[in-house]
Amino acid sequence: MTPPPDDPAPGPGGVRIDPQIAVFETRDFGVPPQRHLRPGEFHAPTPTALPGGRLITTQDLANLMQGNRPVLMIDALGGQYSLPGALGAPALASAGSFEDRVQQQAVQWLGQITRGDRSVPIVLFCSDPMCWLSYNAALRTIAAGYGDVYWYRGGLRAWEMAGLPLRPMGF
Repeated sequence: MTPPPDDPAPGPGGVRIDPQIAVFETRDFGVPPQRHLRPGEFHAPTPTALPGGRLITTQDLANLMQGNRPVLMIDALGGQYSLPGALGAPALASAGSFEDRVQQQAVQWLGQITRGDRSVPIVLFCSDPMCWLSYNAALRTIAAGYGDVYWYRGGLRAWEMAGLPLRPMGF
């Protein structure tokens, strides 16, 4: 049986995400991409692009996670639940500069979790397209020298809308 023409093709793992979720997570609020860290008001409309990184949809992320290459997932929100296998790193979302102490710690931490491999695909996310925390975290990751950085703008909300599983954070 073939899927209806307006349905996206399933990814390698057979996951098919409702196209309306992509509409939610790619909605353009008219906010231009920024190269600097947002200093505050983290709950506000976000851009649809990330300088030095790539926007990824739920369908793209589901496909990426089903692939053969390991993917590092980083949750910049740090709530009670997260995506499967994600590491919590709310400090990575901090305001400041790319020369501050947080950035120095980010470089060290990212180096440890990637074993120094700056080509590892890294996906950063927070709650939804109205959350700047993962945008800041992605900018810090790019500034740390990582070249395969994905910003999952739809975040936890889009993942949950797709009916995909969340996992408790921590122990």
